[in-house]
Amino acid sequence: MKNRVNIITAVVLMALTGLLTYVVTFSMVREDFNRQLDVFSTRREELDSFFEALDNIENRYIGGTEKDKLVQGAIDGMIKATGDPWAFYLGPDDFRAYLQSQSNQSVGIGVTVEPDERGVKITEVLSQSPAAEAGLLAGDVITHIKDDAIAGMEFNDAVSAMRGNEFTTVMLTVSRPDEENRSFSVEIMRRTVIRDPVVSGIIESARGKTGYIRIINFDDHVDTEFISKVNELIKEDVTGLIFDVRSNPGGKLSVLVRMLDHLLPEGDLITLRYKDGHDDVRTSDSECIELPMAVLINGDSYSAAEFFAACLREYDWAVLVGEKTSGKGYAQETIRLPDGSGFNLSTSEYFTSKGHSLAHVGLTPDVEVTLPADDQKHIGSMDPGLDRQLARALQELRAG
Repeated sequence: MKNRVNIITAVVLMALTGLLTYVVTFSMVREDFNRQLDVFSTRREELDSFFEALDNIENRYIGGTEKDKLVQGAIDGMIKATGDPWAFYLGPDDFRAYLQSQSNQSVGIGVTVEPDERGVKITEVLSQSPAAEAGLLAGDVITHIKDDAIAGMEFNDAVSAMRGNEFTTVMLTVSRPDEENRSFSVEIMRRTVIRDPVVSGIIESARGKTGYIRIINFDDHVDTEFISKVNELIKEDVTGLIFDVRSNPGGKLSVLVRMLDHLLPEGDLITLRYKDGHDDVRTSDSECIELPMAVLINGDSYSAAEFFAACLREYDWAVLVGEKTSGKGYAQETIRLPDGSGFNLSTSEYFTSKGHSLAHVGLTPDVEVTLPADDQKHIGSMDPGLDRQLARALQELRAG
């Protein structure tokens, strides 16, 4: 009889526990639902004007409309309205091409460009690319695409206009800042361009061998290739290393951290601070490379390139030679949207190993050496007779 009472008591307790759990869970779900409903109602009120404008355009505009293009245009406008200089929106086709380019492979003419008041200025022409075969040079300014002037265009719109399907052609008008200040037109066929993002070599002199590594960007797989080439140069008994991040647009944080970790001793490398105030600190282990080092920088060294140089200097691991960098101290996140489009948005601020932000400040070299526009085509040549910044970096290493 006593066992039966115990069983009944246990069953009742279990039932009460289940009921209590249900009541608590239901209360929490209802509270969350009401909170979400309040958020939705508030957001719906905030977007009333948007939906009313969309309704009027769809139902009253006398011309034809496509709803997906209207929505994409609205998203593009919203991204631009943030005032974030590093944010941009891309439609599905351009976003797909952008993601592909992060693997150092893309369809295009094979140039890197930056905004210019006359159009877009070429900062690099990839070897064995359609642009190289057409005779384009770093420093050239593309002023027109077909008959359309680029001046006044959004930068990403101009880049998109130069892109296209493989084996299609694009007509460009190019201004060359030489003695004659020539302007000429050239038709170029787009094709798949594969770039080697890490280029290395040995510069020999009477004082020994110096390893040279040019880092084109910090995109996918660059860290693996960089570490491999550093190790190869060390096996060649180089007496120092020069890292060239001139005209480097930056790239991925994880790639940057792994490269720095290979070079530097144990300690903090970089800190990301997010909008909610929390910090994400990336560190290195104790293994390191102990050789004299120099880093070449210029005004087109952005983001990860700047922090690569800054971190090596703050550890007293390298001397910086060249020109002041851009001051892009914010990290962007790439966000894919359901329709295949996507955007980049600044979501955190970078801080160096010693807690300094480079945003809007940039990085001033230890040894400032300017490189005239006409000589920028020699970047990456590994010829100190043509590249005065490289020559000075070699001098600094030998003096040290």
